[in-house]
Amino acid sequence: MNLSQAATVLIASAVAVGAFVPSVPTTQRMMMASTYATSRTTFSPLAMSDSAVIDAETVEEGETFEFQAEVGRVMDIIINSLYSNRDVFLRELVSNAADACDKKRFLSLTSDADAESLARPTIQIKSDKEAMTITIEDSGVGMTKSELMNNLGKIAQSGTKKFVEALGEGSADVNLIGQFGVGFYSAYLVADKVEVVTKSMQPNSEQFKWTSDAASSYTIAEGGGDPIEGSGTRLILHLKDDALEYMDPAKLEDLLQHYSEFVEFPISVWKEKTEYKQVPDEEANEDLAEDEEPKMKTVPETTEGYEQMNTNKPIWLRSPSDVTEEEYKDFYQSAFKATYDEPLGQTHFSLEGQIECKSILYIPGMLPFELSKDMFDEDSRNIRLYVKRVFINDKFEDIMPRWLKFVRGVVDSQDLPLNVSREILQKSKVLSIINKRLVRKSLDMIRAIESDEDDSKYIMFWNNFGKYMKVGIIEDQRNKDDIIPLLRFYSSKSGGDEYTSLDQYVEGMKENQKQIYYVAADGKEKAQMSPAAEKVRSRGYEVLYLTEPLDEIMIESVTEYKDFKLFDVSKEGLDFGDEDKEERKKKEEELNDAHKAVKDYLETALAGKVQKVKMTDLLADSPAALVQSAYGMSPTMQKYMKAQNVASGGADTGMMGSFNQAVLEVNPNHPIVQDLERMVKSQGVESEEPKNFATLLYDVAALTSGYEIEDSGDFAQRILSMMTTKAVGDVMDAEVEMATDVVEDVTVDASIDTETESTEESEEKEVEEEVKSETADVVAEKNDGDDEL
Repeated sequence: MNLSQAATVLIASAVAVGAFVPSVPTTQRMMMASTYATSRTTFSPLAMSDSAVIDAETVEEGETFEFQAEVGRVMDIIINSLYSNRDVFLRELVSNAADACDKKRFLSLTSDADAESLARPTIQIKSDKEAMTITIEDSGVGMTKSELMNNLGKIAQSGTKKFVEALGEGSADVNLIGQFGVGFYSAYLVADKVEVVTKSMQPNSEQFKWTSDAASSYTIAEGGGDPIEGSGTRLILHLKDDALEYMDPAKLEDLLQHYSEFVEFPISVWKEKTEYKQVPDEEANEDLAEDEEPKMKTVPETTEGYEQMNTNKPIWLRSPSDVTEEEYKDFYQSAFKATYDEPLGQTHFSLEGQIECKSILYIPGMLPFELSKDMFDEDSRNIRLYVKRVFINDKFEDIMPRWLKFVRGVVDSQDLPLNVSREILQKSKVLSIINKRLVRKSLDMIRAIESDEDDSKYIMFWNNFGKYMKVGIIEDQRNKDDIIPLLRFYSSKSGGDEYTSLDQYVEGMKENQKQIYYVAADGKEKAQMSPAAEKVRSRGYEVLYLTEPLDEIMIESVTEYKDFKLFDVSKEGLDFGDEDKEERKKKEEELNDAHKAVKDYLETALAGKVQKVKMTDLLADSPAALVQSAYGMSPTMQKYMKAQNVASGGADTGMMGSFNQAVLEVNPNHPIVQDLERMVKSQGVESEEPKNFATLLYDVAALTSGYEIEDSGDFAQRILSMMTTKAVGDVMDAEVEMATDVVEDVTVDASIDTETESTEESEEKEVEEEVKSETADVVAEKNDGDDEL
């Protein structure tokens, strides 16, 4: 049982023992009843019975009336247990003051009132640090002595409710908040003594002061300090020692901006203000010439006075045709403290009839900061609930589904089922109706953005809030069919960062195509590398890429769209529908028989890793691919489930048993597979080289298909072994080539030496011949000379 329920039960118990009896006030009381006991509850107004009142004792200060013991206990519960946050005292008391002002406005218009009565009522708040008090004064309807006794001396009696009943249904334009008569006592959350000075607007009314420390009695006396001009009520709260923070005007401003910024009547707080003024600088102007302008200086000037807090207007109460786009934008930025954010869209609507509700909803232009850390952050305040302009709460979970957590707005309705303290929203048919309308209007907003001529708006929306739409598919079965057309995907035919909708996919389907194909991967690039997607792309079909972990959970709820079933191409049993099933089966059997040796070898070498091996002609560029059975778990989902298992304290692989082993599809036309087939035939099944080759083929297929390598060390060792083998072969080739080069160099050098020797011999012979020739010439000349002699 919560505290509010406990209060109700104790009040009911007090009624049962005769502490309270129903009271029927007079018409005059109903017409002039004050609102200084307003709040929410579900029990009827109660008044003290004759046995509950001890004889009044007349004293100089006034008349003293005491509560019976049971009544004191009930008041103690209301004061100390009904409210979970004592900040709400200001909301309750300001709401009471606003009701008093609204009643005066109405009565002034319906009676022969003077100009003073027709003046707009106001609410003023002032703190006194020396006296440790807060004063809340309104120029509203005020109260007579009998109304003080009835409205403040009787717990759970609402003067406002009686006032509305006296007016009759639909007979007046009033915005009265209080209905159930316990809100006044919230003053004791922060005060140990409360004084109420009031003067009724009835002719010739006197001023009275009501005083109580919420113990066992209250006092009513004539007078009560400074006279009230016209009519109105002045509440003086003598603060507790642990509530002195409320004397700070800044604290009061924050509470008023939070709870009462849209109250119709002006609310002002007494505060100190510092302004800077330009004044002549006397020192600088001592030697100033007559024709020179006096020099000025800036000095601070501190003043005290009332400053209005509630300057914002509740535009949701106006007709949508009277509100401009600029006003919608300004209201959004002001109400939600989003100065640098421009909403992508808004909707302004009202419900009338059995349930009355007015609302404005916005779609932010950027993801709110608190949602960037946690998409379902509990501290996120997206929908602000108001009752007659007064802020109630922004943490009601049931008013909007969590997949619309990003939608911001205000809802104003007096029909919402609130508890006594107006802090808890109770489940009811009213709440369900409002919830449905908010969801419907939110979807209308999103569709309006989607259909906008500027495509970048919906791209921006999807990048920021697409994941919430996916959650809506999973959690909101009632609106799932409306959300599905709003989904966006990357695809094999969308270039760059462009998206494709399911409607666009269906429009671009090939003739006789019977399924919508998709593949899940950890990103767009990995989806493009997937061999499973290659099987579909190679035949000219478009493939949707599911690139986030949430996508695969979401797609389980979207089994078909416009009579076309969605098929995961990474699953076994892919059928394009362009050939007979029997022919396809016969063709696969022929492939398996033709390559039985390598198929059987792979099944033996990969035992425990794959469920089976089968040959396929659907792969174009990849040597192999891993696919799951129809009910198998995709690699993305396996990673998610492993993470969940580890988070719950289990082993990271304990739940991935043989039931989830994949099927290895092999492309027999690929050179790698043909090389493996040659190795098996030439080296035999016991050789290590084809075994390592087969395992490496599986590892590559697993990686490209999105799976994780179970033994990364073993995988690295196989890669190193293959690199080493290639490196040794390259070294040996290099050595042979080097040796060949040396032999060639030696042969060339020998040839060169032979040629050199031959050349030298030839040159010597030529020289010798020349010498002989010259010698012969000399001898011949000499002989000729001798002959002459």
